[in-house]
This record gives sequence, C-alpha cells and structure tokens, in this order.
Amino acid sequence: MATSGAAAAVSGTDRDALITGDAVLLDLRPASFAARMLSGAIDGAITLALLVAGFVAVAVLAVRQDLDEGLIAAAVVLVSVGAYVGLPVLSELLLQGRSVGRIAVGTRVVRLDGGPVHVRQSLLRALMAMLEIWSTAGALALTCAVIDRRGRRIGDLLAGTMVIQERMRALEPRRPEVPGALRDWADGADVGRLPLPLLQDIRSFLPRAEAIHPQSRRQLARDLLSRTLPHVAPAPPPGTDPEEFLAAVLAERSRRDEIRLRRAQERQRELSAEVRAVPFSS
Repeated sequence: MATSGAAAAVSGTDRDALITGDAVLLDLRPASFAARMLSGAIDGAITLALLVAGFVAVAVLAVRQDLDEGLIAAAVVLVSVGAYVGLPVLSELLLQGRSVGRIAVGTRVVRLDGGPVHVRQSLLRALMAMLEIWSTAGALALTCAVIDRRGRRIGDLLAGTMVIQERMRALEPRRPEVPGALRDWADGADVGRLPLPLLQDIRSFLPRAEAIHPQSRRQLARDLLSRTLPHVAPAPPPGTDPEEFLAAVLAERSRRDEIRLRRAQERQRELSAEVRAVPFSS
C-alpha cells in the first residue's frame, strides 16, 4: 500500500491531461480543496455584503417613499437574484472565469476542454450554488467535491466545467547532471530513447525522492531501475545506487536529445538559406 501511494504521489495524478479535438494536449491542474474553500469564503463574504447593502437600501427607500408590500417584495427578490446569480455570472464572464476570490488564490473556471465558460454554464453554476452551497451551508457541494476526482461540485458536473489552479509557484529550471561516479560509464553507454511514460515517471520521482518514505523510495527506485535497464547498454557498474543510475540516464538522454535537436535546427536553417538563395543563383 505504501508503495502504491508513493507511486501515485510522484506520477502526477494531481494533473488532468486532456487531448482536444485538434490533437492538442492540455495539462489541467484542478484547484486544491483549500484554494476553493478560501476563494468561496471571499466571494461569499462579498455576496453577503451586497445582500445587506441591498436590503438596507430597500428598507430606506420603502420608508421614504412609502412603498407597498408588493414593491418591497419585488425589490427584495431583485436584490437576492442580483447577489446570488447576477454577481457570480457577471464576474465569470467579465473576468474570464475568475471572481474576486479566485483572483486572490489564483484559480479560474474553465470548460472541460480548457476553453472559457459560456453564459449558460455560468448561469447553471450560479443557480446550483443556491442549492448546494447557500441552502445547505456548503455540505452538498463539499460531499460532491470529495467524491469527484477533479473536486467538482454538482454545478460543475451539470455545466461541464472545472476549477483549475492558474497561478502556481514558479520552479527554477534545473539541468540534470550525471553523477561524478558514472560520468565515464555514461560517455560510452548506449542510452536508447526511453518510453515516454517511463521518462515521465523518472522525472517525477527524482525531485520528490527525499519526501517519500524510505522503504517506498527504495522499492520505487528499484522498479524504475528494472524498467530502464532494457534500454541501456552496458549495465552500470556493480553496486551503483539506483537513484544515481536513474539520474545519469536522464541527464545523458537529455544531453543527447538536446544535441540532436540543435543539429536538426541548424540543418533546417541551412536548408532555409539554400531555398532563399536558389532564385538568385546564376
């Protein structure tokens, strides 16, 4: 169980990959539960403030203008609809899926294909929020968000939307380096092209290895080692640490891919220069 949990932690399960109809791979990161709770609290406070201000304005106007009960009831309904429905719909449409709370925590509402939400979707989310958030103090929305793997509430499920984490902490790019003990081996090793899933697993594992339970870390490293050895010749020296071997393979493979791409770009520039020169050659 510990091993499978560690594997899930390093395999990027918090990301939701999607291939659109145009064969574009989208890497959507669903917003965390804490971020959604914080943004919801901020937006809820703004909604309540708008409600109170609207009700006070209606009461003052009713006293000064001596309005009848029908007009007062209509004004109360108008204020309620504006606060519960109008405000979130206008915010999502004008701010491209954001609200004041979402701007503060760096999240945004998008369609499942990554595009901006439509009026119908925003309206459906706002109407369902009156039931699952305001009517049940958030209990219904919380239950649905816990069950759904993307953390969506009922309004998101019906509207075909999700809340994604748009603003994240920038990570400093780190160039992989071959460990010193394996540099001679890496220079002469035949490091074939690794399968993409294996390459992604290695890249996910190495930066997070120190945060994994030691036993799970060793088992996961050995598993990646056994999956990588068929693509490498000769085998590393006896007694090589699995993590150092994985780091060496990743670094060497990245270095060779970079050289190959650089040569391809240079060749492309040479061909482009020759094509431009042909009409003017003698």
